[in-house]
Amino acid sequence: MKRIILSFLPILIFCACGTEKPDSKDPILNKNSLKTNEIIEKDLIIFKVKKDSLNSLIWKGSALGKSHFGTVDFEGSLGLSKGKLLSGLLIFDMRTINTQDLNGRSKEKLDNHLKDEDFFNVKEFPSAQLSIKSFDGKNLIGDLTIKEITREITFPASLDVKSNSIIGKANFSIDRTDYGILYGSSNFFDLAKDRIISDKINFNVSIKAIQ
Repeated sequence: MKRIILSFLPILIFCACGTEKPDSKDPILNKNSLKTNEIIEKDLIIFKVKKDSLNSLIWKGSALGKSHFGTVDFEGSLGLSKGKLLSGLLIFDMRTINTQDLNGRSKEKLDNHLKDEDFFNVKEFPSAQLSIKSFDGKNLIGDLTIKEITREITFPASLDVKSNSIIGKANFSIDRTDYGILYGSSNFFDLAKDRIISDKINFNVSIKAIQ
């Protein structure tokens, strides 16, 4: 898989099989949901990531000569032990895809298209998720699941750990075709240039988790 680059505010159009479908319900905010190598740390402190204005994911997608950006709501939890991020689970509500640079009928048309079968098929797959496996102080490693496909991703991130909060920022990209989103891809279809949509999708993420 192509290297994924991240900085933590989400940017763009929103992994291989063998994983469970993300639960469309609220994420489980307890130690059992934040396992590290199947071992639950006794001193694991859980920080909640709420679906509010303190947390944002901005996506950005592009085609020839144009691009669009918008947001997706998310929530979850991060597990901290001895001042170190050990694990985490973020759940993205794909039903909340919201284009920010369009208005009226154009906005409604793009939002609906991104939610239908050509892209994220939110009726069948209402949520996506990022399961954080490790963070070495510079790079974060996790499993990103979209449409029941899971890929391990690695990206640089910045985290500011305080006594009662964790503030993080990241900026990264993925190849949407790795998650079965093939619509308008020149790698899979012989299309006119004005119908080609970039395979690359960018995310700019900002997080503030509270204990």
